[in-house]
Amino acid sequence: MRLCLNDADLGAPYREMKIESLKIIYDLGFRLAGMHPDLEATDDDIKHVKDLFASAGLEFGPFGIGASAIHPDRNEEKRQHKTIRRCLEIAGKFGCTSLRYSVGSMDPKNIWIHHPENHTQKALDMLLERTKELVPVAEDNRVMLCPETTQWTIVGSIERMREFVDRLDSPYAKIIFDPVNHMTYDRVYESGRFMRCAIGKLGDRIGVLHVKDVMVQDKLLVSHIDEAPMGTGLIDHEAIIRASTQLEPWKTFSLEHFGDPNLDKVGQWKRAYNHIQGIANSIGHKWEDPKCTRSRWEKGSM
Repeated sequence: MRLCLNDADLGAPYREMKIESLKIIYDLGFRLAGMHPDLEATDDDIKHVKDLFASAGLEFGPFGIGASAIHPDRNEEKRQHKTIRRCLEIAGKFGCTSLRYSVGSMDPKNIWIHHPENHTQKALDMLLERTKELVPVAEDNRVMLCPETTQWTIVGSIERMREFVDRLDSPYAKIIFDPVNHMTYDRVYESGRFMRCAIGKLGDRIGVLHVKDVMVQDKLLVSHIDEAPMGTGLIDHEAIIRASTQLEPWKTFSLEHFGDPNLDKVGQWKRAYNHIQGIANSIGHKWEDPKCTRSRWEKGSM
C-alpha cells in the first residue's frame, strides 16, 4: 500500500491553494495527500491544484466529504447524493483513488450517530438500494465509493462490511477499514490479532486503511475508548503494517485524526509520520511507489 497523509487540510477554495502548503507535506516525507471538496471548483481551479501537486512531487490520495448515501429525509438524501456525485466527478479529474464519506445512520440529525434502526436488516437493505444509484457514477469516474463505518452506523461490523461490498458487486464499491472505529474492550489490548483477522476476512473489499491510535480512559463501570495522538496509544501499528501487504498495492494506508491539542497540525503530522515510518524501517517494510495508481497497476506498468 501507499503511505498517505489523509487529513492534509487541503480544500476549498482551490484557486487559492499555494505550493508552500504542499511543500510542507512533501518535506515531512509524505508523497500522497488527501483532498477535501471545493464544490464550486472550475476546470481551471482543478488544473491549478493538479499543477501544484505535480510541482511539489505529490500524488493524490483519497477525496473526503461529509455526506451519506442514505438519510431518513428523502429531500436531504437527494441533496447529499448530488454532493456525492459532484465529489466523484472532481475526484476523478484529480485521479483520486476513492471517495470517503459516511456509510450513514437512520438518525435524522447526524450521519454518524447511533439509532435503534441502524443494526436492522431493513436499514442495510435500504442503504444498499440507495448506494446502487451512485455506483455507475463511481465507475464512470474511476473513483471507489469507500464509506467509513463505526460500530454505531448502519454498517457496524466486519460481517456487514462484507455484505455491503459483496451485494454492490462493483470494483468501484469498497469499504474503509478503520480499526479504531471498531475497538471494543475485548479487542483493544489485542488489536494486532483483531486487525489481522479483520483484514484477512475482508481482503480486497477494503479500499482504504485508516490508521490512527486509541486509548482507554480511566472511568469506572462503563468502558470509554477514544482516539489518542498517534504513537501514544494501544494500537499495534506493526501488525497493521504487516497485514496491509495482503491488499492491492495501489491502495492507501492513510494516516488521520492526530488528536493532540498541544501540537500544531504540522507537528502532529511529523510525529505521526516519524512513528509509522520508524516502525516500517524497523521491520524492513517498504511502501509502494507513490506513482503506483490503480490504472498503472491494472495495466501492468508498475
